Parts: sequence; structure tokens; C-alpha cells
Amino acid sequence: MFYQFTRYITCFLLASFLFSCNSKSDNNNAFTSGTLTDLVKDTLYLEKDINTQWLGTDFTYLEKGGKKLLCQFNDRRLLVYDYTLGDLLSAQSFEEEGPNGIGSFISGSLISQDSMLVLSGGKQLIIADHGGKVLSRHDLPTHESTVRGSSHYATFVHNPIHLKGNKVTVTDVPFVLKAPMLEYEKWLLKYDLETGEEGYVRFTFPEKYEGFLDDSEFCHYSHAYSDNKKEHYVSFAADDKLLCIKDGKRVWVDAGSEEPMEFLRGTTEKSGEYIVFNPNPESSQYGTLQYSPWHKVLVRAVKLGMDLERQVESRSFIVLDERLAKTAELTFTSDEFSALGFFTPNGFYLKLAQQQSDDKIGYARIVLPGMG
Repeated sequence: MFYQFTRYITCFLLASFLFSCNSKSDNNNAFTSGTLTDLVKDTLYLEKDINTQWLGTDFTYLEKGGKKLLCQFNDRRLLVYDYTLGDLLSAQSFEEEGPNGIGSFISGSLISQDSMLVLSGGKQLIIADHGGKVLSRHDLPTHESTVRGSSHYATFVHNPIHLKGNKVTVTDVPFVLKAPMLEYEKWLLKYDLETGEEGYVRFTFPEKYEGFLDDSEFCHYSHAYSDNKKEHYVSFAADDKLLCIKDGKRVWVDAGSEEPMEFLRGTTEKSGEYIVFNPNPESSQYGTLQYSPWHKVLVRAVKLGMDLERQVESRSFIVLDERLAKTAELTFTSDEFSALGFFTPNGFYLKLAQQQSDDKIGYARIVLPGMG
């Protein structure tokens, strides 16, 4: 009898323990909503030199020679900062013309440990070293004889170039979406720098985009990639769901805002010989999609709406964990932070909308849910 009683007590305690663990797990996976300002830890200030008119948010974190660095390709100059102090360590200029010329129109770049990859004119990929010397040039496929018409390779709406060994992945981003392009699949190019071989991660725009043809705002997509999971993620401007592509298989996952959203087409008007498209400033829109290799989280930017009188956008970031489950939505405004940031092992950095100095630019360090 005593043995049975002891066994029942043991089972009860074990069940209680398991319930407690499950409750903690559920709490850890709870959805967080709130304001982004509550998650600011501190501010990083980066200095500007006399030749730097502006500093964006497209920084690359590197560790080299025992130093932690932040690098940015800015107006054909490679800027290298001390990540700890914010001091500008070097500024290497790149030539526009000649044997080491990279062209006048740069549609994207990638900074790796020892080299630079530059998209020139939206059609050519140039490899250079950090000293400004061009090492090789690669003409990318134009697809002029297809329904695409002419490819435009760009990191526009933050579609970063991805480099793994000799394989480069770059995005082809349309200026406007035409009806025939709804059947097109080769938006994401995988290019071998050694052999020149081309392959593609294939996808099409959702059918609903028949309602957004010739719209310069909703024709864009944002792409991110997890090297750890070998997964591609595509965010469309007018779709709540996120497209996940792995080994040729496509899965749609919920990544929509919890806030009310309304996708509003703009208007067109004739200006001389041209038709000009005017976006609707009050429209909602999904923007950039960014992935942190250190924290294994996805951050999707959202424009919720706009206060026309104050000319201030209401925005949010949707955070998804490694399982692609929504873990948070954090709201902010355009007069608080930029809608695009950069990751380091220590957090997510956003440019402050209100700067206190012309000599230094402030970036708020934010630790998002799931990054702790």
C-alpha cells in the first residue's frame, strides 16, 4: 500500500514537473507586441569625414586582424569603421573608368573578408580587392529574349548579394511588373564565378499581382537567405504570407501584421510623352526582409500607414524565429528609426531619425525577442 502511494506521488510530481516545463516553453514562445523604443539598449555613433555626405544603414560586420569592424560601400568608397569606438579607420576610393573602373551606376555591392563584389549598371558583376583593384568582370544573363524583357540585378529594397565559395546569388528586381512577367520564374540567379554557369531559384509573383500591374511600389520583392538551413525567403509587398523555398519546394508561411493594413494602388498621369505613376502615400506595404546569421531570426519591415498632416509613417517590425513562427511585432514611426537596419553579434542596429550632430551618425542597438 505504501509502495503504491509513493508511486502515485512520484507520478504526480513528475507530471507537475513536465507541465511546468511545458508552461515555461509556451511562455518562451509567447508572441510579443509593443513599441520598439522599449528594446533600445544603447547607441553607436559613427564619425563622418569631409567626403561623406551621408551614412546609410547597409553595414557589414567583419572581424579582421583581431579587430571588430563595420564596413560600408558608400559613393564608390569602401568605408571601414572600428565597431567598438565608431572611428573611421580607412576610406578607399574606387575608380569610375579605366582598367579598375566599376562604372557610374552601382546597383548593389557585397563586402567579403578580402574582396568586394559590385553590381555595375544592373548587368555586370565586378570582383575587386579592398584596395580598389578590379580582379574580374562577369556579364550576367540579360534575358532580353524572354517575357522579362531585360534583367536588372540590384540589391534594391535590401536584397543582399550572397557569396558561398565561388557561388554568388543575386536578385533581378523589376522596375514595374507587366502582365507577361507573372509567368516568369528566373528572378533569383545563382552564378558560378569560376565556370560562368547559371542556375536559378525559381518562383513567380502571386496571382493577386494582376491587380498591381504597372505599379512601381508593389512590384518589388525582398529576399533573404539562411545558409544554415539552406532556405530562401521571399517577401512580396502586398502579401501577408512569406514564401519559403528549399530544394525546389515552396511553402507559404504566415508573416502578416497584427495591425490593420490596406493595400492601395496609386494613380497615373500623363507628363509630356511619359506616363507618371504616383504612389498612394496612405497605402500599407511590406518592405525589407532581413536575416541574422548570428541569431537565426527574420525581421520583416512593415509600413502600416501614414499621417499625411505630419508626414510621418507608422511602421512595425515582424520577428520570426528559426521555425518561421511569428514571435513579435514591434511598432515605431519614421521620425524615430529607419526602416532598414544591420545585424552584428550584439544586436540589430537602426539609424536614428533625429540626429544630434552633423559629424557623427547615431544607430540604436536593439535586442529583439529571440536574440537574447
